[in-house]
Parts: sequence; C-alpha cells; structure tokens
Amino acid sequence: MTRGYPFPLSVWALLGLLIAGLSYRHPTHATSPDSLHYLRVATDWQAYDGTFPPGYSLLTWVTATLTQLPVLWASKLVNWLALGVFGWLWAGRVGPKRAGWLLTLWLLPGNLRIATYTWSETVFVVGLLETVWQLNQQKQNRPNRVWLLLALLPWVRYVGLFMFVRRVPATSLIGAGLLLALNLFLTNHLFGGPRLLPTEHLPDLFEMATGAILNEFLLYNRPHSNPTVFWLALTGQAISVVGLFLWLRRNGFFVETRNPLVRDLFRTGLLYFMVLFALRCLSPFDPLNERLMLPGSICWLVGLVLAVQSQHSMMSRSPERAEMRTNPS
Repeated sequence: MTRGYPFPLSVWALLGLLIAGLSYRHPTHATSPDSLHYLRVATDWQAYDGTFPPGYSLLTWVTATLTQLPVLWASKLVNWLALGVFGWLWAGRVGPKRAGWLLTLWLLPGNLRIATYTWSETVFVVGLLETVWQLNQQKQNRPNRVWLLLALLPWVRYVGLFMFVRRVPATSLIGAGLLLALNLFLTNHLFGGPRLLPTEHLPDLFEMATGAILNEFLLYNRPHSNPTVFWLALTGQAISVVGLFLWLRRNGFFVETRNPLVRDLFRTGLLYFMVLFALRCLSPFDPLNERLMLPGSICWLVGLVLAVQSQHSMMSRSPERAEMRTNPS
C-alpha cells in the first residue's frame, strides 16, 4: 500500500527543511508587515480589524495552542502541514508519484518563498485546488464537499469570493455572509475598511498587468542592474518557453486538456486572473506580484503537469510503445 509514497514524502520533508531553514536564516524570519498583522491577531483576537480574513490567524492560533510553539513558528508549521494535506489528498486521486511531482511545484523559487513567509496564500491555494477538485466531482454527480470549501475560502482570503460567480449552495453563501456580517459589525465595512479608491492611470495598470504575466511565465523577476544581461536573459527565457510549448504541442501533450479536471483548472486560473486584474483597477492594493498571482498560476501549473503526465501514461500504454518495449530492435 505504501508503494510510491517515499517520493512525495521525501519532497514534503524537503519542503519542511527548506521552510524551517530559510525562515531561521532570514533576518526577519520570513515575515512582512502583513505577517505581523496575522501574528498579532493570532495572539490577540481583539486586534482583528477585518484588514485580512481571520482564517489564517485562526489556524495559526490553533496550531500554537496544540503544539505550544510561538505563533511565528506555528505559522510556518501551518504552511507546511497545508502542503502535506495537499500531497496526501492528491496522492489518493492521481497516485503518489504524480502527487510528488505536484508537490515539487512548491520548490520553484517564487512558490517556495511564499510557502516560507507567514502569509495566507499557501493555505488558500491548497483550498482553491481542493475546491476545483470537488467541483469536478459535483459535475459528475459524485459525493463532494463543495458547499464547505466555498464557504471557507473567503475566510482565508477575500478574493475567494471569485468562485461565487457560478451557482453556489445556500450554505456557502451563509458561510461567506457570516464573515461579511462580522466585519460590518466590527468595522462598519464589509471588508474591514474602504476598498474602492482611486488607482493608477490605465497605462500604468496595463504595464503592471503585463509585467506580472511576464514574471509568471518567464520568471525574470524584473532585474534592475545590467540592461544587457536583463534583455539577453529575457529573450532566452522567452525562446525556451515558446520552444517548450511547441514541443509539447507537437507531441500531443495538450490533447489531455479535454480532461474535465485539467480544463477546470485552466478555467479557474483564467477566471482568477480576470477577477484580480478587475479588482486592481478598482482598488489600489499591492502591486501584482508573485504572491497575488500565485493562485491563478499554480492552477495552470497543476493542470499542465496533470495533462503531461496523463498523456505520457497514454503513450506508454499505446501498442506502438508496447512493441518498442518488447522488440527494441
């Protein structure tokens, strides 16, 4: 029964070591002003002001209470445990080997940084991917927990409400409504304060969105030092990405996008980006950095990995491949 599980367990253990080591070595132990807000609420619930939903702080408080760890290190444990839950759930669906490869997505530098920091994005992304899976089960008339996940997503990040553009159960609306009612009672605002404020001019917003997309797909991270090196690196990465896309297309890997789950992952990622860009035009929150882009990009990455792996399995089982294995000459 444990065949194949050493791989995802090893990846998860490596993630834990990296999260702990990077947090310990970082000058602020991988915290930011947002992190301090989460930690302050986790230690004193009277500090809750609706700036961020209480879900992540609640998980940190529960973990700190159960383990007797300081809230800072409890938050790191929350992120690592969330990744473990992700690996465990998907191992039972796509197999341990594939789940291990999905876990390796968190070893990408940007994703690892987000998982290391005391931020709610890691928990939110795990919940979002689980919601996509449960919605896929709902479409096939199988038992699911869509109502619960849709109700809980906004409690981790307000943007979780973007999943409410489709028809949702009444219980999910009640769960999200309770959060908004709590904020309204405590702060006289649905989201802890005024959100619809003047933003940058349209050309600046367009440049920001374009840069965010390039950063996700080319991983160039806007270096500022040597322009020549920057453009050479950008050009090389662009050629690599286009070449990879053409190679995958030529080998038929994108045929698997007809898989309903893969298609739902791509659609969810696209919907998230559309809602995020629309909200950024209406509210001057943080720039469109890797932290804000992560939920959409990882939906696409998970979908791509599943599509490639499924197509590879289909090709391996084909009569032509079987003939090659039995008669290599």
